[in-house]
Amino acid sequence: MDGPLDVDEIWKSLGTWGRYQRGQIFLCLVAVIPVAFHLLSIVFIAYRPPFECKETTPRDVFPYQDHNDSSTYTFVYHQCSIDVFNNGSNSTLVTSTDCVSGYKYDVRHDASIVTEWNLFCDGGEASELAQTIVILGQGVGSAIFASLSDVYGRKPVHIFCHIALFVVALGTAWAPNPAVFIGLRFIMGATQSGTGLTVAVAALESLPVNSRYLWEIADIVCWTTGCILVAPVAYIFRDVSWRYMQIAFAVGSAYSLFEYWFLEESLRWLLANGKKERAEKIIRMAARMNGKDFDSVIKAASTKANEKEAFLAKPASIPPEEDSLTAEMEIKNNFNDDKKNHNDRKPDQYNALTIFKHKRILLNSLIIWYTWTTNSLVYYALYLGSTSLIGDRYINYFLMALVEYPAAATQWYSIKRFGRRKSCIIFHTIAGVSLAVSTVCRTYQDDVTALGTVSLVFNFIGKFGITASFSTIFLYTPELYPTNLRSVGLGLASTCSRMGGMLAPFAGSVANIIIWLPGAVFSVMCLIAVYLTSLLPEASGHELPTTIAELKLWYKANTGNRPKTKKVTPS
Repeated sequence: MDGPLDVDEIWKSLGTWGRYQRGQIFLCLVAVIPVAFHLLSIVFIAYRPPFECKETTPRDVFPYQDHNDSSTYTFVYHQCSIDVFNNGSNSTLVTSTDCVSGYKYDVRHDASIVTEWNLFCDGGEASELAQTIVILGQGVGSAIFASLSDVYGRKPVHIFCHIALFVVALGTAWAPNPAVFIGLRFIMGATQSGTGLTVAVAALESLPVNSRYLWEIADIVCWTTGCILVAPVAYIFRDVSWRYMQIAFAVGSAYSLFEYWFLEESLRWLLANGKKERAEKIIRMAARMNGKDFDSVIKAASTKANEKEAFLAKPASIPPEEDSLTAEMEIKNNFNDDKKNHNDRKPDQYNALTIFKHKRILLNSLIIWYTWTTNSLVYYALYLGSTSLIGDRYINYFLMALVEYPAAATQWYSIKRFGRRKSCIIFHTIAGVSLAVSTVCRTYQDDVTALGTVSLVFNFIGKFGITASFSTIFLYTPELYPTNLRSVGLGLASTCSRMGGMLAPFAGSVANIIIWLPGAVFSVMCLIAVYLTSLLPEASGHELPTTIAELKLWYKANTGNRPKTKKVTPS
């Protein structure tokens, strides 16, 4: 295995969907389901039922008063207060007090953390914080674990995060108070993000260029399945303590204790970091499992890599008036300089600061970061808004998750037919226009009753569009970075998205004040993303870049609106 190897050619020679690849992709997909559990179970674990103050007595309201007199009182109960009236000749309001005897609701005392710890009214912020803090943890985890996986490999970081996720999720069932629960939720968010991001990158790197999009389709199907399964699990445990429900969700990650012996390291990462002995073992194992000849696989990969280097090293004879070709010549020269003495030096090591050192990479990253923030804000705001629908909460949640299946099917066709960039543009347009129509209809539904139904329909169409765009950008993002910067790029994008996710819970409160404002903001942000995405390069049909030099060459040749370059006369 001396000399360079083309990883895509290795996967093609082994057979794209051979036994080895099917097993590895299956392990990656199985991990997606519990990741969804731990993120969305809070909808039921922190459920706040309709409530009001529990009946009380004059002795509880006036503990230092003599209650042997003939005076009587009437109590009017509200959610967070009690009005006390004196039933004399003229009934008058004596005082208003808080719920001195606790709260009344139609579920058991320990059905959720809200009911067990009385997180109503003044204590309600703890429940809201528990729903927000996990998103903050995801942002921290995205930044930390994505960088670590680029340095130490996808497998060890994924295994560590998944086991930690299992332990923390299980320990959360014994949280004694809100403070401990919130702290564990933060750690859960960090490890959940690390688990999901590393497995996504590992799976993506296990497929050749023409099959990578199939991973994201399978990923969104498994994610949606995990989201849907939250409802029946919660329904099964509806009549017992929330702690049993939490244990059931935690068990979904129990297999992480055995994952180390089945999941293999990313072959692309091993070769990019000069770990050829480990890479050779994996290739030999895959060839044996797939019934392929190891030497033939290596020969094909070596030949393809040499052909690529020969093309890049070929002197260019380019007329000075050809701007784009001149730019390509410059990048080829930079690539050749970067390749000098390649076998005699350590592989390039990048970090998050590398993004800020290259203008074109930074510009594309800013676009990606904005798009992720938009998707996260709109996606979770629409999800959280589903709880306000009239009807059974389990059915409402189930239907909101179910709409993601047709989004996955449409995304599969769109990516195959139009590519990544155009698919993002199409889905953001659908989301932006649908949410704009929904907002207008909702604003005037009091005047025309039928507009309420139209608003609901377009709200679901907007959810469909933002789900498909979110899934597409998840596939698109790691393809825009070189191998040793891929997890960092995806991690930073995921971190930025948490800003949108943390703002999402406030959309309902804002809508109560200005009904049209959240929808208008969502619509405008989606339409801005349409324009910005058009500036990105198309990734369909292009092999994943290994170095920054390869990445720049690709950017110049494939960017949607390419900047004009200075004319250079070749020597």
